[in-house]
Amino acid sequence: MESINLTTIKKELTVEASQETAFKVFTQQMDLWWPRTHHVGDCPMRNVVLEPRKGGRWYSNHENDSEFTLGYVQTYDPFDLFVLIWQINGNQQYDPELVTEVEVQFIAEGPKTTRVKLEHKNLHRLDDSKAIESMDEGWEYVMAVYKTYTEQ
Repeated sequence: MESINLTTIKKELTVEASQETAFKVFTQQMDLWWPRTHHVGDCPMRNVVLEPRKGGRWYSNHENDSEFTLGYVQTYDPFDLFVLIWQINGNQQYDPELVTEVEVQFIAEGPKTTRVKLEHKNLHRLDDSKAIESMDEGWEYVMAVYKTYTEQ
């Protein structure tokens, strides 16, 4: 069901929601379900912002009024495919030179059932196996929270 190697993290789950709803919750309601425990910076996160369009920004705002860039939207293909460019390195810092891809596919399996496949690619660019293992655990948790919120 899931796998990790030094280049890719894969997560797959089924949500009891239409393909359109599953896509919209992931892309347009991220701030409502993204865990506040999973953020960059030392200050608690206030919110996460994802501009749901190709080229849209992805960033977080924090209680000390700081803002951290996380990456940007590379592909926005409602309601099938969504790709984020992740630019956070193994030290949990924004790195504009780092490009890893978080590809999320939304596959309708019925009118109210959708398979969601997440693949975080090119992690060899992090050159940090401990960070990748931590990210694997992080994606496991984040996707479980997403599923719970989507099925409410």
